This record gives sequence, structure tokens and C-alpha cells, in this order.
Amino acid sequence: MRVSPRRVFFKYMVIMGFVTWSATALHAKTTKEKTAYQESPKDGNICADCLHFLPDTNECKIIEGSISPNGWCNLYFKDPRKK
Repeated sequence: MRVSPRRVFFKYMVIMGFVTWSATALHAKTTKEKTAYQESPKDGNICADCLHFLPDTNECKIIEGSISPNGWCNLYFKDPRKK
């Protein structure tokens, strides 16, 4: 039985996709510049109220480096657990 070139192509694409996905760091962070991070609040929104903020270390799950609890970036997402 002859295997079609189309089937071989898709087989290799699945393998390449899996290798690429498994080699990508899931904890990769972005820079402050790319997120328009600023050290001051915007419209009353602050990092301390954001879902991504880690208060124990003053870090963000998404942005590299130290983050001010009173800062803000365009990835701000209000933590639903905070009133």
C-alpha cells in the first residue's frame, strides 16, 4: 500500500507543531515598553488590583522585572476577587 504525499505532509506538520509547542517557554514574560507600563495609576486602576500582580515579590506574571503596586499597563485586568 502506497502512502500519499499529503498524508506524509500532515504527519510532519503535526510533529513540527508539537515540537514547537513543547519547546516554547510557557513562563515567558514581556518588557515594560511593550505593555506601556507606567509607575503611576491610570483611571484609578493600579497593579495591586490586577489579576497578574504578585504582591509578595512586587512582580507581575506577564511583565519582566519589579513592578510598582501603584503602576499600570495596558494588560491590566481587574482581579475579580478584589472589590
